[in-house]
Amino acid sequence: MKFVTYCSNGNSVGLDDNINCYWQINELGEIIKSIEIQPNGVLLKYSELHQSDSYGQLPEGIVTPNNLNDRSYGTCTLLTENDFDKVWSKKATNFN
Repeated sequence: MKFVTYCSNGNSVGLDDNINCYWQINELGEIIKSIEIQPNGVLLKYSELHQSDSYGQLPEGIVTPNNLNDRSYGTCTLLTENDFDKVWSKKATNFN
């Protein structure tokens, strides 16, 4: 299991700046929990139990080490499970 924080600042592919996410990635490279913190402070959560809603969705696809190291999309930093859980435990607009 990997725990990652992603920030889009500095990307060169046209993504909006100030996208901040936290991901729990399983052994297959699938994101199984995702937290998005929007620039206005709104926190959104997605998991296998709550995959999508009117705000967004759980990211799909396989995350590889190359994806995590590709700085053209922004930066990814590994976290501890405890650090991820601290953010996951916060109240979200779309998920209890």
